[in-house]
Amino acid sequence: MRRRAFLAAAAGATLLPGAARAAEYPDRPIRLLVPFSAGGAPDVAARIMARQVSIQLGQGVVIENRTGANGIIASEMVAKARPDGYNLLYTTGSHAINPSLYRRLPYDTEADFTPISLLLVAPAYILVVNNELPVRSVADLVARARAGQVTFGSPGVGNSIHMAAEGINQLAGVSMVHVPFRGATQALEAVVTGQVDCMFLNPLAALPVINEGRVRAIAVSSRERFDKLPELPTVAEGGVPGYEMEGGWNALYGPPALPAAIVTRLVEEFRTATRVPEVRAQLEEQGNRVVASDPEVLAAKVGSEVRKFAALTRAAGIEPQ
Repeated sequence: MRRRAFLAAAAGATLLPGAARAAEYPDRPIRLLVPFSAGGAPDVAARIMARQVSIQLGQGVVIENRTGANGIIASEMVAKARPDGYNLLYTTGSHAINPSLYRRLPYDTEADFTPISLLLVAPAYILVVNNELPVRSVADLVARARAGQVTFGSPGVGNSIHMAAEGINQLAGVSMVHVPFRGATQALEAVVTGQVDCMFLNPLAALPVINEGRVRAIAVSSRERFDKLPELPTVAEGGVPGYEMEGGWNALYGPPALPAAIVTRLVEEFRTATRVPEVRAQLEEQGNRVVASDPEVLAAKVGSEVRKFAALTRAAGIEPQ
């Protein structure tokens, strides 16, 4: 009798190895790859949540900054990792833009990852101009672009800040000239000094320089006004009807074929972390809206944005590399 019970238990363990591993997960530290530099907005948000999730799990969630190639290096590492939940990707909207920028990616943006959660959405980008520019509204900016040359900065070709300005070009029928920089800090300094006329910024970077009077804010990119700057009109209100652009998003992915039990555990842990009052306050202070969605929401969003940015980059005449 004891032998039959032992054999039955052994058979069950053989049939369900994934379930057994998931039940024990995690039994060692988790590596969370962030494709951007330490200290940037995605890195700061990732560290805020990772700290709390580490406490909840009793295991470290270790941030590893793997920069380069607009997020492709870190993404490839996760796409090719073992599906055991110990290598995860914390990425941004660039994940959905890259298929339009590169002819050959070393992975399929949708098929080669397991979506876990859309964690944060920044409601808006803020459109700022050089203080010496005689522009007080989006309508002024569009009129100036029609009369002559207007330049806008961004932290590189094809990122969401670049695409936010290209959206004005497309809808307003103007040709503001893109000037890419190595990063948002360099692009912002170029606006401050007058090397370029304007740019979009995320709220974390924009609010301090606006409050210091180093640049002038003229609009927000979202459909609704931004609660931290309620006096600012939207781009649509300011002179480009139909314009709307979120200020980017942060999401969590795993390798392909990540077991459902591990996905569910990670969704629950990150959702719980974002409900801790001090964690939520820190994330919202960055200008984020906390979402902490189910996997299906992330999958649908990325699919939609891959198509949207493909159309936008074609309209902007951006040739894939």
